[in-house]
Amino acid sequence: MHSLIEDGLEDFLAGTGCRERARIEEHLKGCAECRKEVDAIKEISALFKTLHSDDAPVPAPDFYARVTYRIERDRPVSFWSGILEPVFGKRMALASLLVLATLGTVLVSRETEEYATGPSPEMVMAVEKDAPVSIDRDQMLYTLVSHNQ
Repeated sequence: MHSLIEDGLEDFLAGTGCRERARIEEHLKGCAECRKEVDAIKEISALFKTLHSDDAPVPAPDFYARVTYRIERDRPVSFWSGILEPVFGKRMALASLLVLATLGTVLVSRETEEYATGPSPEMVMAVEKDAPVSIDRDQMLYTLVSHNQ
């Protein structure tokens, strides 16, 4: 096939390329070899068109189930999936509550120990006798009275 035909052959067979079309048709009238090859290409193209089906391909009945199964199977396992599992999640919540309760108990017991070991009213009165004049005695008495209540 001559290069003149090869350059615009696709457009010619598709029915496009108006300026090339006239030149190709003129060449095909005078060249039997190119005309024979173009006819063979048209025949093969027609055979391919007969292979085309108008109906869309229908997948197998279990196609979507298999695809979904493979997607779920190949999905990477995240860190949170183990934690959010119901049995493990319940155990983790219970353990967290026990830790919080233990910490709360420790904090409350330490606070009561600190208050218990604080200055007693007798110690405050003893310090008051030797205290400098700048301490307000009425305020100190009010504090001692409210302490017993």
